[in-house]
Amino acid sequence: MERGVPTKRIIRKWIRRLASDARGQTLVIVGLALPVLIGGGAIAVDVGYMFVAKGVMQTAADAGARAGGAILAQGGTQGEAQTEALNYVNQNLNSVTYLTGAVSTITFPTPESVKVNLSHALPLFFAPFIRVDAVTVTTGATPKLFPVSAIAPGNLVPFGIYCNNAAGCSGQLGVLQSFAGMLRHCGNVFGASGSACNYSPNTPLEGEIFLTGLSFNDNNSNGELKDEVENGYSGTATIGQVLGALSGTRQGWQPAMRNRLNAGENEMTFTVLAPADPGSGTVKIVDFVQVRIDAFRSGSANSQDQFDFQIIPRAVSSNDFATSDQGLGIGSVQGVRLIQ
Repeated sequence: MERGVPTKRIIRKWIRRLASDARGQTLVIVGLALPVLIGGGAIAVDVGYMFVAKGVMQTAADAGARAGGAILAQGGTQGEAQTEALNYVNQNLNSVTYLTGAVSTITFPTPESVKVNLSHALPLFFAPFIRVDAVTVTTGATPKLFPVSAIAPGNLVPFGIYCNNAAGCSGQLGVLQSFAGMLRHCGNVFGASGSACNYSPNTPLEGEIFLTGLSFNDNNSNGELKDEVENGYSGTATIGQVLGALSGTRQGWQPAMRNRLNAGENEMTFTVLAPADPGSGTVKIVDFVQVRIDAFRSGSANSQDQFDFQIIPRAVSSNDFATSDQGLGIGSVQGVRLIQ
């Protein structure tokens, strides 16, 4: 310190010298900006942390809502739907330690929807320096049941329900409807040329509802039909898709059906059909139904194949939902669509 010179004057002199020096200017700017930069970085870390937590919570809410909605679609109770929803929420959150203590709330806005809300007081890293210890993160998901326009591979088998009347199957089929002794017709059931069965007429009775074999790939292979009966169709089928109705007896698939049923796999998806071109024997898919087969009796040269089954509700995983002009409103096969 210079002798006899007041301290304030020395400081002012030092500041002027520092201001005239470019390096000094940089130091001053950095010194002033550093707290702001550190504070901004700290805020960015906490905000990013909040977004990550919210994303994980949203995934958990979506999973829970879809799972609960699937239970409702299959005719389950709200209590069962709540249990399933919480199960899926917890599966997504249990391994995330910073979300321990998140609160799940399950409600039912309508009989066909379930709402999952999640809330969590998330501890922060740097915000406590400004006296903000935690922030409440909330998220939610609400699904609703919608008919689907496509069935993914696996559960669909190459059989279709056909209603032999002018109105087709519209208004003829419904959930929980049972059929005893429904026949599988073959041969010229759609007026097409081709081989006829020894045991069935070429044209079913007016108003008769029956099953017919299908070719999803326009392939008349007996081996392919047998595999698709036992293991399910490997492709995706959509409403409006035109298919070939298989003529002939096609008895090779019968052991496959018995194998499937003996293994306890008695629930499967059938198509619902309407004629596309009777002259060529083609049909088109107009809806899907899930069925539970209670009995199957193989036909022979003197008798037709017979099925006892019930149309049941089923939820499928799908992002392909039917529009207002698609489907027959049967409501058997539905997807869970998130609307919030």
